[in-house]
Amino acid sequence: MDLVKLVEENEYLIEKFNIKAYFNNKDYAVVGALTALEITNEVQKCYSDDLNKEKTISEKLMTLYGLLQSLFVSIDGLYELAYLISGSKKFININQNKELRNLKHIRNDVVGHPANRNTRSRETAYCILDKNSLTNSNFTYFICKKSEIETRNVEMLPLITAYYVETNSLLKSLLNISNLNLGNEHLIVLITNILKKFPYQNLLTDLDKLYNEYLTKYKEKDIRNRFVWRYELIKKIYNFNKFTIDLDLKEDVIYLQLAKLYNIITAKVLNKTSHGNVIKLFYRFLRKNLDLYNERIYLCDMSHPYFNETLNKFIKRAKNNKNAQYYLKTLAELAAINESDLVYAYALPIKNFKK
Repeated sequence: MDLVKLVEENEYLIEKFNIKAYFNNKDYAVVGALTALEITNEVQKCYSDDLNKEKTISEKLMTLYGLLQSLFVSIDGLYELAYLISGSKKFININQNKELRNLKHIRNDVVGHPANRNTRSRETAYCILDKNSLTNSNFTYFICKKSEIETRNVEMLPLITAYYVETNSLLKSLLNISNLNLGNEHLIVLITNILKKFPYQNLLTDLDKLYNEYLTKYKEKDIRNRFVWRYELIKKIYNFNKFTIDLDLKEDVIYLQLAKLYNIITAKVLNKTSHGNVIKLFYRFLRKNLDLYNERIYLCDMSHPYFNETLNKFIKRAKNNKNAQYYLKTLAELAAINESDLVYAYALPIKNFKK
């Protein structure tokens, strides 16, 4: 995509929000979020304008730190803006964008905590930026742990482009709803009935009704939208047939995603109090291995630098536990065929485990 056009579109969309009017109305949180987006545009222009210029290492470092930090701050601003204007975060789904998830890890490594990067429950890592690798468009850094040293090469253009594609999509959605009075009563009835009847044969039919009603109200089909993404994820879980997965586990995983839709629609949290045997017995395994507790969150994200390491550690620990082995090897099989969305869905119950 043409980055110049994306930036121009971004500036146009920000202008449509009329920051001055929000300021005069003392909506300072909205002003702060929009201003962060404007600042990122200015930092990014400085970066792009100088791509073909010779720079000193000091100038390259200043640009890199400024750009990474401004993008990171703007993503926080987007979440706040979505909540302030729509009353919900359902219009923003940045965590499903691979490039922007990587941005979070890169920023934390290079700018956030380079001298003391707590990556695991019992291991500290350190980021060493290779200053000599810095060019105007990429750089290299090392993550150093006692056990190994990892080399990471970063291309900046894909990160910047992903940021603008995601941001522009969100701003369009928020502009579309900013002056609408949207009632969710019928949506609440539909999702409540689905949850009451679940599991049942006609789930996808009723889910489609819910989705179509959502489209009628919000005019939003973008897969980056949280509701749309979870609707598609439920269908993917339901229809998956590349290998057999325990039915109780599958139903537990679908229910959690339905509960997420309920949260998006009602802004209320619906907690599942009972589980099938696979999850129930896995929770028993976790209670006996609480030293793994802080690491369990890495299993939800295949793009996380410590996903494979953590999954292998869990599998090794569960070598004498048939049920835990089954659950973890299901995650491994999904990861092996690059089903990152399904890895997230099936690992979510593990992430949700509480001591």
